[in-house]
Amino acid sequence: MGKTAITINGSEAKNIFPAIIIGVSSAAAGDEVIFFFTPGGAPVMLKGAMEKINEETKNMPDLMEMYEGLVALDAKFLVCELAFDVHGFKEEDLREESEVVGATTFVGVADGANLTLSF
Repeated sequence: MGKTAITINGSEAKNIFPAIIIGVSSAAAGDEVIFFFTPGGAPVMLKGAMEKINEETKNMPDLMEMYEGLVALDAKFLVCELAFDVHGFKEEDLREESEVVGATTFVGVADGANLTLSF
């Protein structure tokens, strides 16, 4: 069993789909999967944001089905605390599975990752 760390730097379909697809593949292979949403990627973790991307995207796998699979496989969804200052988010605006952390925490959690990707 390995560890995959994925940083998401944007909140558009071109950022989220590759990250989620690779995350699902890693989790299905038995890897621990950690996502870190930088301030640029953090809007994806707002309630309803992924659903909107899923509805607007044609000919792609079902984003919500993949996300729910990741949740079931215990993937971690870490949201950078700086997003709150940058975007004015409130913690209650985020998906339940989100954990608000600083970059230092992500670096510690991702330590020893066999695969590290950024989208």
